[in-house]
Amino acid sequence: MPHLRNCGFLSLAMFLAGPLLVHAAVPVIANVNVRGLRSGGTTTVTFDGNDFGAAPRLLLPFAARQDLKPKSTRNQATFDVTLDAAIVPGYYQARLLTEAGASLPVVIAVDDMPQLPFAAAIEQPLPVAMHGNLTGSTTLETRFTGKAGQKVLVEVEAQRLGSKLRPIVHLHDPKRRQVAWAWTTPALHGDARLEATLPQDGSYTLTIHDAEYAGQAPGHFRLRLGQWAYVDQVFPPVIAKGQLRALELLGMSETKRVELNSATTGVQPLNWPKNGRWSGPRPFVRVSARPEFVEQSSSSKLQELPTGAIAVSGRLLMANEEDRYRLAVVPGTKVKLDVFAERLGSPLDCALVIRNEKGELIARAEDGPGTLDPTLEYAVPAKTSFIVVGVVEAQGRGGPRGVYRLVVDPQQSPAPDWQLTTSVSTIDLPMAGRCVVPVWVKRKIAAGKIDLSAALPGGFKLEGNSIVDGADGTLMTIQRGTPSSDATLIHWRGKCSDGQERPVFIKDHPLRRLQPWLASEVALATTADKASDFQVDWRSLPIDAGIVPGRKLTLPVRVARLDPKTSVRLTLLTSQLPPLVNNQPDPNRTIRFEKTEELAAKIADGNPSLFIPAELPSPSYDLSVKAEMLAPDKRVLAVAYAPVRRLAVRMPVLVRLVGPPRLEKVLDPKKETIVKIAGLVERKEGLKSDVTVELKGLPPGTRAGAVNVKAGTTAFTIDLVLPPNLTSGEFRELRLSGTAVVDPKQPNVRVRSREVELTLVVKAGK
Repeated sequence: MPHLRNCGFLSLAMFLAGPLLVHAAVPVIANVNVRGLRSGGTTTVTFDGNDFGAAPRLLLPFAARQDLKPKSTRNQATFDVTLDAAIVPGYYQARLLTEAGASLPVVIAVDDMPQLPFAAAIEQPLPVAMHGNLTGSTTLETRFTGKAGQKVLVEVEAQRLGSKLRPIVHLHDPKRRQVAWAWTTPALHGDARLEATLPQDGSYTLTIHDAEYAGQAPGHFRLRLGQWAYVDQVFPPVIAKGQLRALELLGMSETKRVELNSATTGVQPLNWPKNGRWSGPRPFVRVSARPEFVEQSSSSKLQELPTGAIAVSGRLLMANEEDRYRLAVVPGTKVKLDVFAERLGSPLDCALVIRNEKGELIARAEDGPGTLDPTLEYAVPAKTSFIVVGVVEAQGRGGPRGVYRLVVDPQQSPAPDWQLTTSVSTIDLPMAGRCVVPVWVKRKIAAGKIDLSAALPGGFKLEGNSIVDGADGTLMTIQRGTPSSDATLIHWRGKCSDGQERPVFIKDHPLRRLQPWLASEVALATTADKASDFQVDWRSLPIDAGIVPGRKLTLPVRVARLDPKTSVRLTLLTSQLPPLVNNQPDPNRTIRFEKTEELAAKIADGNPSLFIPAELPSPSYDLSVKAEMLAPDKRVLAVAYAPVRRLAVRMPVLVRLVGPPRLEKVLDPKKETIVKIAGLVERKEGLKSDVTVELKGLPPGTRAGAVNVKAGTTAFTIDLVLPPNLTSGEFRELRLSGTAVVDPKQPNVRVRSREVELTLVVKAGK
């Protein structure tokens, strides 16, 4: 997760008087031992890395006493951290703070267990939490003393703490006979847990290794041993806004219950029950804006569900169980059915079935794209007012943790569906500094304009915090005006025109499914530097500059720095949501620099050339240039940002209809019927070449050939041919567009105009 920072230099007078002294770079954490803090006690934590400075501090999301050990260095810092007993158990993020800014976060756990470095033996009473590191084919062992009949719980946290270790844990008795073992499980997000009753008194051994004896770095882990209470699932996993609901906490042998009535949508962390020693990730429930129902398992009749966008949560408790719902539908429409189980951390591999009123199977769906959960779009037949929807386990399994959620979305009026992401988890701002933060929106269903906000401290100014309708995203600008301010944690949120809100998640954050609120946590820190010591700005970019698909654009910039001997690396920032191929960004469809841009020593002006892809669906894109001042070893010494420019997309070719977009035609029952579609081509941005116009989205059985509009001409006519047996009805999928070559040096690259939508109404002839 990349971070953004600026840092400055000493005064010009000092620069002229002698060698330039560069401020320290942002702190970088390489390892932490231990990755946990004890509530109601003191824990010694050691950080290893670089650029810790003389007096680093910890940035935590709660109050804590922190004492820096006297022998700490620029590469190692040891703290005694004391927490109040009221700190809620769970996972948190910790950062190091220096005058140069904040580090990237590391995940730490909090509970009331002693937090110890991993050792060959456990000498104190259980429970304890031991922290270590394991890579490659290494096997680690530790011993503890147990008694016959004693119940022990052993859990290895690795994947959940951001490690790549795939833990396997073994428990051996005093004679080295295996008592129990456990391996990675999806229910624990790739970690391992075992429970056992000790058969005799004596010294027991715990052994830990990677699942394939090939552990990758980082290989840190946290081993808990003893007895404690935990929660793996919450039922129901989703409740409706404003709905008072009793929630079951599933995990330990005795199910606990809590009540919640939330006035806002989104993720709601839950408080642990008052009694018990709680440890592990904090439970949460999602609050939905749609009506939410719960399976009524005691009823012998089909459970009735109303029409509309609704959801129902249930559990498959028995083997080969099928939960059935009688769903009201609208004849002649489509309804989308989506089951969430694996995506909720449930062990179920669900299948979705649809039955008629007689109980006969008429449709079935299993794995969906990228998940074991099924998705099904069902076309409701005429004269059908209800269907029976069933949820089953594909392998016939069941159990108390077999949780699922069935989501119903009628297709005639789907609600907006969108998600927000950013690449920024840490922001460092010097005095009068500027920082640019990209935020992208992924729209499944259009949501219109989206406004972004966060609870910023006083003295900070925010600009560009709106994503316009149809845009991929925005580049927000944060400016600092106050001399100093304490570091703080902020959460960006987006709100669309209909009032729906979404958090802005850090892209690829490892805790997004485990504790989602941490995946939107951003550190905002101030530095002791001055932004005037290092700046980048546009040199001669015209005010009305735009982006022409398929053509190149030069971005002239100028860098001002006190030390002319340093080099400067330039990076492009855009609001474009990078198109993906095989889940990787596609460079052929991405706005980018044509090559790596770096200004050598004493060079102030840069002219990076911008590659513009042929397809750009958004009406405009935000652009900025990030400049990084580099030390000889390529460490980043300072960062600056050019002001954000919003450049409109200038299409070189436009297609317009001559006449209304709604075409009505009566079929000839004996021969083909011709529908003539007339239009005009408009060439812009110096385009003079031929334009090929084509019609897509044709009904089955129809045809329409492409038309070539020669250079110098504008009018065209496309013949849409309808067969005599074409079904009567309304066809709304027709799209008219034109393509042209805008750069003669790239004849294979064609730019497509914006599509013109048409509706064809076909009536049967006598």
